Amino acid sequence: MHISMRAAIVAVALSSASAAVAQADTLSLQEAIARAVAASPQTAATAARADVLMAARAQADTKPSPSIAANVENLSIGGRDLNNQIQLDATYNQRIERGGKRAARIALVEGDIGVANAEAVVRRLEIAANVQRLYVEVQAAEVAIANAQERVDIAVALQREVQRRVDAARDPLFAGTRARTQLAEARVDLDLATRARNAALRRLTAQWGQTLEGIAIPTDRFLRFDRPPIAASAAPAQADVAIYEARRRRAAAAISLERSNAVQDPTVSAGPRFLGTGDIALIAGVSLPLGNRRLASASIARAEAEQRQIDAELAVERFQRGQAIALAVTRVDEARDEAEAVRDRVIPGARQTLTEVRAGYARGGFSFLDVSTAQNALAAARTRLVQAAIRYHQAGVELDRLTGRFIPLVQEAH
Repeated sequence: MHISMRAAIVAVALSSASAAVAQADTLSLQEAIARAVAASPQTAATAARADVLMAARAQADTKPSPSIAANVENLSIGGRDLNNQIQLDATYNQRIERGGKRAARIALVEGDIGVANAEAVVRRLEIAANVQRLYVEVQAAEVAIANAQERVDIAVALQREVQRRVDAARDPLFAGTRARTQLAEARVDLDLATRARNAALRRLTAQWGQTLEGIAIPTDRFLRFDRPPIAASAAPAQADVAIYEARRRRAAAAISLERSNAVQDPTVSAGPRFLGTGDIALIAGVSLPLGNRRLASASIARAEAEQRQIDAELAVERFQRGQAIALAVTRVDEARDEAEAVRDRVIPGARQTLTEVRAGYARGGFSFLDVSTAQNALAAARTRLVQAAIRYHQAGVELDRLTGRFIPLVQEAH
């Protein structure tokens, strides 16, 4: 097949694919992430947790409940004279909080709210990363279909050409059989590629419960490797660091609460006293619990140790994520170099070789085996390009997750 004929076949295939995409709903990666985040049950779980914490905050913002006590004294068991000395006390008791306990309780619950919000963002980022991986799978499957279709078109043209040579007794019969077998293999590969695309698309749309009908994934950028460069020393995603920062604020609030609990709260009481003589008196009192300084010091020390533990965990998290970012950057660069080399240097040579071998075969200068070998070499180069592109985009998914590329999107979608 001449270059002009093959170009016409590719143009027809691309125009057909473009028409199919135009009729379907073209789904961008950002739209897919937004749909998955909105449909995730994690959203309802996060809202329920927020309701619980808001109720806990309202509970923390309350003063101690008062109590009422009643006492009877001097009840006679064996004589009547003592009954004249009966005393009935009724008191109203109120504990008075000192040391800023209410503010400390509120700060602790607000620390829990901050941790919950930070963890919710991280969970939505994980959803976005999963959708991004599935999106790359669909793109790779779409490109594989295009490659399989081109292989079928070439096999059809080659089978016709071989059959003409067999009919003219210029090639043996087995050449025609092999050509037909290669065409059958190409059609089987096309069918399998279509099935793989449908399965990948089904996994993607299952993230928000949509059917396959009317969905098209654009592939125009799959074989473009122009991701904006990111330094290997880039900072981790703020959402991941924010969890530890929120935990540290909560730990600081826990220290303040333990310190306020070390301050003893007095309880004041007042009320009437009814005497057996019919007189009424007024009584008042105050009580102060005896504090346990050793227990209070231990509680404060434990809270301070927990805060130091969180600081250490944050340092470890920064270190590990920094290493992960550097590794992801390296993987992106390696996959980009391989993909660009195959796309720009290997595939053009394999395509030119197939063209020249087929032209020579038409003139009787090459055998069918030479044509088959050149055709397989081009197919292998295209497959290698797709695999390198998959590695490039999957490494990009990891890099996007580590650096928090989609933080604004998941927050907006939520």
